[in-house]
Amino acid sequence: MIKKILFLLAIVHLMYACNNNGKPSGADSTQAAADTTAPETAVSVTPAYIDTLEAGDKKFLVYFIDKATYEQYPAYEPSGDTSETNALSKVTNVKRNGPQLVFNLANGGQKIRTDNPEDDGEDYARYRYAGYYPELQRHGLFITYYEADGFELLNPDNGDTLYTWTAPVPSPDKKYFICPSMDIEAGFNPNGFQLFEINNKNIKLVGEAGIEKYGLSDMQWIDNKTLIAIYQTHDDIASDRHRYVKLVMQ
Repeated sequence: MIKKILFLLAIVHLMYACNNNGKPSGADSTQAAADTTAPETAVSVTPAYIDTLEAGDKKFLVYFIDKATYEQYPAYEPSGDTSETNALSKVTNVKRNGPQLVFNLANGGQKIRTDNPEDDGEDYARYRYAGYYPELQRHGLFITYYEADGFELLNPDNGDTLYTWTAPVPSPDKKYFICPSMDIEAGFNPNGFQLFEINNKNIKLVGEAGIEKYGLSDMQWIDNKTLIAIYQTHDDIASDRHRYVKLVMQ
């Protein structure tokens, strides 16, 4: 009887040893569990914007981009024709008559802009025809003052005018246009940009974004919500350095 009991105990001990053979200790088991934990999924990092600009109820987030990204888009082209002779050759209702630009309006009237180059003060002005903007349904005029510049949009129907900082740059969908101006050195002109909304023949100023610590030049739309530009601070200008940014309208 005792021999049978001892024999059974030996079998139980043997089975227990077999079941635990090759298993790690409790501490090792915990480590093994930790090692089998799935690694965290990599999180993509979105570049932080360097500034926020507001024009009325529209906000623009400003991001640095590299030169290669900037140059993958078409080269910047200034708005408006730099040759008045060429611009006038494309229209029949605007004429240069000496110091005067004469606009023949659809309502039968005329609108005349007259140069005043003799006055060296506030009344000094020169007007130069920049062309017709079909997206805005307006004529454009470059204006040179004694120590500043400006631009004027003229309605060909009734002669109503709208003064802007610079020539308009329409968005691809023709819903907005900007008038960018850079002057962080002399300060004779505004530094920033205007945003306008286009609604058929109606144009509304959304707002003006003034900038103090840097300037933006060569601004152009790359889609309906995004612009690119050259970014320069005072130090950048002094060292002839150009940096590049994109502005995303919210």
